Amino acid sequence: MTTKIKIPTPLRRHTNGLSTVEVNGGAANVRGTLDTLTAQYPTIGERLFDGQGQVKSHINIFLNNEDIRFLNGLETNVKDGDTVVLLPALAGG
Repeated sequence: MTTKIKIPTPLRRHTNGLSTVEVNGGAANVRGTLDTLTAQYPTIGERLFDGQGQVKSHINIFLNNEDIRFLNGLETNVKDGDTVVLLPALAGG
């Protein structure tokens, strides 16, 4: 099973400059997919997760254009060929 993960520009330094990372394996949900990503690129984990294993509040995650907060969160099922998008919230004024 292959899942694509879109990496935003501010996080690409943690994926050797890659804008898209393909993860392979039997990850059944978004959490498992992100665990596989952090196993391949360990420094990205501290940018995505807080100390309790929850996604940091300023990181939005989409599965096939659907915000996982409105699905089943990190437990949202992932199928072969799905795309996960990591999108940090922007602030400024």
